[in-house]
Amino acid sequence: MRVVLLYDPGADDWTAQDIRGVLKAVGEVGQIFSALGHAVRKVPVRHDMRWLQTARAADLAFNLCEGVHGRSEWEEHVVATLEFAGVPVTGAGVWTLGACRRKATANAILAQAGLPIPRWTLAQGKIEDDFPLPAIVKPAAEDASAGIDRGSVVTDRKALRARVASMTEQFEEVVVQEYIAGREFNVGFVGDRVLPIAEIDFAGMPPGNWPILTYAAKWDAGSAEDLGSVPVCPASIPQKLADRLAKIAEAAWRAMQGKGYGRVDLRVDEQGRPWVLDVNPNPDLNDDAGLSRMARAAGWDYRELVRRIAE
Repeated sequence: MRVVLLYDPGADDWTAQDIRGVLKAVGEVGQIFSALGHAVRKVPVRHDMRWLQTARAADLAFNLCEGVHGRSEWEEHVVATLEFAGVPVTGAGVWTLGACRRKATANAILAQAGLPIPRWTLAQGKIEDDFPLPAIVKPAAEDASAGIDRGSVVTDRKALRARVASMTEQFEEVVVQEYIAGREFNVGFVGDRVLPIAEIDFAGMPPGNWPILTYAAKWDAGSAEDLGSVPVCPASIPQKLADRLAKIAEAAWRAMQGKGYGRVDLRVDEQGRPWVLDVNPNPDLNDDAGLSRMARAAGWDYRELVRRIAE
């Protein structure tokens, strides 16, 4: 089989570490397909569209492209092009990628489906006086915790206005969402399979830091926020709670027409009520990332995870 690995070669402001992170996954997945006897080509996606000709000649496009030139809003354009050209491609479809990246759209769809979503609003003009605090302020159309840092959670109206103002200068749209105190869980999917549930242990977070997954926690290895947010999989929770989380996550994944592989993030508040925070199609596929960790808990090694995603 001819397999093309598609990836973002990066933007001008990417660091050497950013590029290594992308190429690490590309290299690991390429080695897996080569070992299985397939012909592999690693193809960077650029605006010149030369990559499409190579993809059209392949039997499968394994999509590791999370944007183009560092722009996440172009991620779904790559999948749309492949779908339109009839190229089999791994992961979620264009509608799911586009809808999930736009947090207001996703929240509206999930709420309409009857799922528990923390109260939210787009920060357009004045925010209602009765909007619950604490609240978290985040970009409305980014992923991978972009724009989220230790100042993202606000506890009073003055801080809320200031945070919205500063975020609006950086991002086109901003969402304000009720902050849910409690335990944070991840539910992963590969095809129809629900993977073992993971929990983020925030016990080691530095004093004064909110227990949230900031950009630094996800991407700045060795930082205080990274060391203070430790994934535990499988989560040490009663089976009844695990079943409830899986059921809600599955409903959220279906509502967003998820396919291929993905992850749903939830919190359980102090009253034991689950809340859906995010639906994440095509999450990070590095071997040290969350989905791979869940797969190992299910008894799959990294090679088996990649093979199943391709299948």
